[in-house]
Amino acid sequence: MAETTSARRRSDGRPERDARLDERYGRRPPSPHRRRAAVAGVAALAVAGLAWVVWAGTGLASRETVTHQVVGFSAPTDTEVGLTFQVTKDPGATARCDVRALAQDFTTVGWLTIDIGPAQRDVVQREVEIRTQQRAVSAEVMGCELVDA
Repeated sequence: MAETTSARRRSDGRPERDARLDERYGRRPPSPHRRRAAVAGVAALAVAGLAWVVWAGTGLASRETVTHQVVGFSAPTDTEVGLTFQVTKDPGATARCDVRALAQDFTTVGWLTIDIGPAQRDVVQREVEIRTQQRAVSAEVMGCELVDA
């Protein structure tokens, strides 16, 4: 009768070749406690990750936003420059915007903070005159933020 080509197996069902390698390199089969600890660790990381996603998503979704866009600026004089810009916000909210005038060498030569209160529409256009220390060549909105009225 011909000898079968299947590997001989140990009492735990693993091939004898694996048993020799385990013995040589000091490997042991994973214990049930170690496997449970690994599953619990992965589950804890998954729960923590899901909690962070929910926290970040609700925080960003509930945050009100305000945006701004420069429409243009008027020809400057030695003492002032005009700036026209739009602010998009919730109609009932108040926004505070910082605008500045720039000289030819990009130094700030004028600064103004403007409050834009509640309005009928969500897009509000403002024209402001920024007083300058010397002739400005440009003007810009540095930023806007929502404030409590």
